Amino acid sequence: MRFYFDIRDGDEFTEDDAGVELPDLNAARLQATIALTEMARDYLPRNGDERRLAIHVRTDEGPQLDVTLDYELEHLRKQERS
Repeated sequence: MRFYFDIRDGDEFTEDDAGVELPDLNAARLQATIALTEMARDYLPRNGDERRLAIHVRTDEGPQLDVTLDYELEHLRKQERS
């Protein structure tokens, strides 16, 4: 079965028009989870204190699942200024 992995990075959306053949939805879930953790390693936290990354998995039949990562950095103490 062909699965498509659309990527959302905040307000940016990239549609997968090629897809990949995988045996089942479990394999697609694993593929999306691995891809999302690699995205997190590359993009977090250097671009601010908040970020939402998501991979939307679909087939020709429609949406199948979403894998989402929300990142938020909360400062608990005020930073000293020099």
